[in-house]
Amino acid sequence: MQISENSSNIKNSDSKKNEDAPSLLSSEERYQTLVANIPGAVYRCTCDLAASDIELKRTMVFLSEVIQEISGYPPSDFINDRVRSFASIIHPQDRSQVEAAIRKSVAAQVPYILEYRILRADGGMRWVYEKGRSVCCDTPQVQGQFLTAATPPISPACLDGVILDITERKRAEEDLRHTQEFLNAVLKNLPVSVFIKDAATQRFIYWNKASEELFGYSRAEVLGKSAGELFASDLANRLETKDLEAFATGKCVEIPEAIIHIPHRGERIVHARKVPLFNEFDQPEYILGIARDITESKKTEIELSRLALVAQKTQNGVIITDAKGCIEWVNEAFTRISGYVLCEVRGKKPGAVLQGAKTDPLTVDRLRAALAAGEPFNKEIYNYTKEGKGYWVTLSIAPIYDDNGELEGFIAVQSDITDRKQAEEALRESESYYRCIVETASEGVWLFDADSKTTFANSMMAEMLGYTAEEIVGKSLFDFMDSEAVTVAETYVERRRQGIRERHDFKFRRKDGSHLWAIISATPMFDAGGEFSGVLRMITDISDRKQAEAELRQTLKELEFEKFALDQSAIVSITDEFGVITYVNDQFCELFQYSREEPIGKTHKLVNSGYHSADFFKELWSTIRQGNVWRGEMKNRAKDGTYFWLDTTIVPCLDARGEPHQYVAIRKDITDKKQAEESLRLSESKLRSKNQELAKALRDLQQTQSMMVQNEKMVSLGQLVAGVAHEINNPVSFIYGNVSHADDYFQDLLKMLLLYQREYPHPTPAIKAEMDDVDLNFLLQDLPKLLNSMKMGAERIRQIVLSLKNFSRLDEAEQKQVDIHEGIESTLLILQHRLKETAGRPKIVLLKEYGNLPRVQCYAGQLNQVFMNIIGNAIDALEDAMETGRWADGEHSPIPYCPSPTLRICTEVKYAENVSIPPESGVADAAIGPPTHISIRVADNGPGIPLEVQRRLFDPFFTTKEPGKGTGLGLSISYQIVVEKHGGNLKCHSAPGQGTEFAIEIPVRKEEGRRKKEEG
Repeated sequence: MQISENSSNIKNSDSKKNEDAPSLLSSEERYQTLVANIPGAVYRCTCDLAASDIELKRTMVFLSEVIQEISGYPPSDFINDRVRSFASIIHPQDRSQVEAAIRKSVAAQVPYILEYRILRADGGMRWVYEKGRSVCCDTPQVQGQFLTAATPPISPACLDGVILDITERKRAEEDLRHTQEFLNAVLKNLPVSVFIKDAATQRFIYWNKASEELFGYSRAEVLGKSAGELFASDLANRLETKDLEAFATGKCVEIPEAIIHIPHRGERIVHARKVPLFNEFDQPEYILGIARDITESKKTEIELSRLALVAQKTQNGVIITDAKGCIEWVNEAFTRISGYVLCEVRGKKPGAVLQGAKTDPLTVDRLRAALAAGEPFNKEIYNYTKEGKGYWVTLSIAPIYDDNGELEGFIAVQSDITDRKQAEEALRESESYYRCIVETASEGVWLFDADSKTTFANSMMAEMLGYTAEEIVGKSLFDFMDSEAVTVAETYVERRRQGIRERHDFKFRRKDGSHLWAIISATPMFDAGGEFSGVLRMITDISDRKQAEAELRQTLKELEFEKFALDQSAIVSITDEFGVITYVNDQFCELFQYSREEPIGKTHKLVNSGYHSADFFKELWSTIRQGNVWRGEMKNRAKDGTYFWLDTTIVPCLDARGEPHQYVAIRKDITDKKQAEESLRLSESKLRSKNQELAKALRDLQQTQSMMVQNEKMVSLGQLVAGVAHEINNPVSFIYGNVSHADDYFQDLLKMLLLYQREYPHPTPAIKAEMDDVDLNFLLQDLPKLLNSMKMGAERIRQIVLSLKNFSRLDEAEQKQVDIHEGIESTLLILQHRLKETAGRPKIVLLKEYGNLPRVQCYAGQLNQVFMNIIGNAIDALEDAMETGRWADGEHSPIPYCPSPTLRICTEVKYAENVSIPPESGVADAAIGPPTHISIRVADNGPGIPLEVQRRLFDPFFTTKEPGKGTGLGLSISYQIVVEKHGGNLKCHSAPGQGTEFAIEIPVRKEEGRRKKEEG
């Protein structure tokens, strides 16, 4: 801003001043207002540039009021240096810089811009921004804070400018600088790799210290390079693709895992994030990358996952508690061992849950003391399961501390050792028994440590070697053999170290120097860590057998001379140690139809029949290779395919070392004997089959006998019922027939009495007294009721008699057209007393859903027996359910949502197309066709029948009732009556907790039942 331009408006000649006074005053006011509203101090000053080596002297000739806000001094203090010069408030450290800048600007006739500090009146310091320039000024007279007319003329070196307070900006800049330095220090020392790439060139422009450590490249090696120059091409392409994705989405892009080959560190797993940075035009400018080495954390994560899995899946129970010992977590094994799930024990102390009467109090006290001290605890302890069953565990408790050494909680591992404890107890009890067995064994028991030193030998072993057991302990295995045997034994010992179990012959040296030939069964032993700990050898003395073998070898030599005689009586072949035939005699050639030359050089597969298994030959070869004689029967095949059975003996011929070098097979033809045995076996098989048939016939006879007895009982019951019905029927008919006459007589008497009362309204005192005594009015009211009740009772008795007569038709041999409902009703009448409420149980609700059934051709009495059995069983089931107060009332019950024990009997008609007409449908039978079957379903909401019981429901003599409460024949007989007698169906539909329904289907006509029976 140039003050001189504004000042020119003020300068006027004396003559013109009076003319322009009003205008000048107005212009001055505007000027003063403008200066006052500038957010800085406007000034004009003179400047003495006479000498460059002395202090620059600036004298203020004008200074706006804002200077007081900035410096705390009024502007008048600075005009003509009245109180102080402006240079005096410039910070001493900045004065020279300010003077030099002004000098340089004035000399070059260019504006100067300064930033420096001033000292305020209150002692504070402020930063100011000053901008000005040198001007030519020739009229200094101004009003207010300007020079007066008496002021000497201003030299040509005048400065106009403005001073602004920039303290807050400087503070912000300083804060920004500190922040920038702090951020640079943070980024430089951040333990996370931070790098920045230029968006246009894809080259690195920033690379912090952590990046050098992570990737193995220094800043100098990285800056200015692209990813392709540092990393493998596939990795570089992946990284640059992620950069492009970040710019495209404008969001942070994550690289969860990148495997990078780091110089001097090998392959590392790195997790990285790419953040796009945009300029003010929303153009991509940089890509910020943050990376960290997660190799160790991945390993730790994997190990923690494994540890968590181990803790969850280990067979040992694991408990984690807080510092107070309250349970926070348990694993599956704890639940399996104790029976408690986490929600049942969380927040509780393990001792309060698991310990009981037999838990050792001393152990509990030591445990509590260890927990109170935050120390580990290891001990065996007796605990109790949720069901109260005791068990032993080895308990190991360790405290858990945080990074600050504060106790966080405890981890307890318990291993169920109940079996081990029981085994230890059994071992203690039987130790002497087993020691007795070992000491009395007929074999030598010899135990060695890992260095082949004897740790135990039983008395038999010591006796074999000619020592006492005490003399053998501590001696090496090699002390009991000669040098030749030692070489062989060292090979065997090495095989034991490799875990090989083996059985072989061996020669020992006794105390007296003689040889002990033995069979050794050697078993290597390893400790819990899998380290070889020794060998258990079972020794069998075969010295006698070895002697016999020697004698046998001698015998074989002698047999060589007697070979001709043997050839005449036996089938002989000789093989080498590999089973290749080297000799056959004439008997062999004659039987198998080969010449002497054909078998030579071949094995006995030549005559193999394929009858025997691979295991058969494996056992044979195992026996003879051990130098043992094999005897057995073998089926072979001749050249023409004929099969023979041969009694075979294979004798190994041993060399000087006792190893087989050839085998002699001596055979005898036993084909005739085997055929006789086979005939005998077939005869035995036929006899056994006949016995089974007889046994089955006996069972069928017993079943038929039981069913006949049951039928006789039911027939007798029917006869009894029929007799009772007949005897009751006569007096009931008499009563029922006379009740109506008695009622007529009463009505006649009543008319007569009313006529007397009307004709003689005033009876004599005697009659009046008698009327009062007998309560004549009550008699007149109650007697009709009494007669009506007698009539109803007689009618009920007649119905009962009719039902009894209907039920009594058990012995009818012919099928008749009957009403099924009458049979059901007669059965219900007999069982009515079991449906009523008693003191011990509620009433059984009876639901009857009868359809419009046609009359059915059937054995009525037998069907009544079926109804009696099935309905009686349903009542039994409901009574059992009522004892526990639980019966099926859910949606899956045959009688859904019934809150009381209920029995439902439903009947309906079935037609040729298997269509059922339920009672409530209202569909006419004629609309569908003639009925073929009728269905009777008896359902209860009792406890239901398990599937395994349902499979045997109709088996004779099968019952689930207590002894004396059932014969097991009811349902079996019912099944025979429905299915076999009537050609119908009897099925059971049930499940535990869902009630039971028995469905009976009976053909309407006899022909339909016969056809269905034949189809069945």
